[in-house]
Amino acid sequence: MKKILLILLISTLFGCEKVGFYTEPRFTGGKWIFTDYDIVVVNAISDVTVIKSDTVCINAFNNQSYVSGGILMKQNYIQTAADRRFIRNKTTWEFDSNNKQLYCDYLMGMGVSKPEPFWVNLYNYQNRLEILNTANGGSTNYTFQSNSSGAGYSSTLTLLSPVISTDLYLSNGTRAKAVDVRIVLKFMR
Repeated sequence: MKKILLILLISTLFGCEKVGFYTEPRFTGGKWIFTDYDIVVVNAISDVTVIKSDTVCINAFNNQSYVSGGILMKQNYIQTAADRRFIRNKTTWEFDSNNKQLYCDYLMGMGVSKPEPFWVNLYNYQNRLEILNTANGGSTNYTFQSNSSGAGYSSTLTLLSPVISTDLYLSNGTRAKAVDVRIVLKFMR
C-alpha cells in the first residue's frame, strides 16, 4: 500500500506539462498597405445607412447636410492627423525599432527627409496597439489581430478603432447623439 501511494505521489509531482511561449507579432520588416475597412454601427437613434468611399478617418463625422429626407455626414480628411486617416490601397504604414515607431505614407527617396515618427505602445496580452501623436498630444487605442507565423512575422493586420460618436445639429439649433460606430481597418503586406 505504501508503494502504491509513493508511486501516485511521484507521478503527480512529475506529471506531463506543456510549456508554450507567446511570440510577439512583428509589424516591422515591410510596409503595410491599407486595403479595406468596415464601419460597424454600435448605437444609433434611427436607421443608419453607411456609404463607403475610398477614404475613412478615425474621427467624428462632422460635416453634415440634409439630402432627400436624410442627413449625409462626412469626415474632414485634410484636417485629420496622418495617423488617423486612410485611403484604400494607397495609405501605407511602416513600423520601425521593434514596433516602437510608426511612419505613415513615408516614401524613401533622395532628398526626402524622414518625418517625425508616431510612437507606438504594443500590449500583446491585451491585443492592444496604442499610437501616440506627439504633434497634437493625441493617442488612439486599437484592438489588433494579426496572423503571425512561427517567426512572429505577420502578413495581415486588422485594427478595431475605439468608439466614434457623432452628434447631429438639428435645424432648431439643438444637438442629438446620432450614431456611435467602430471602424475595422484592414492592412496587408
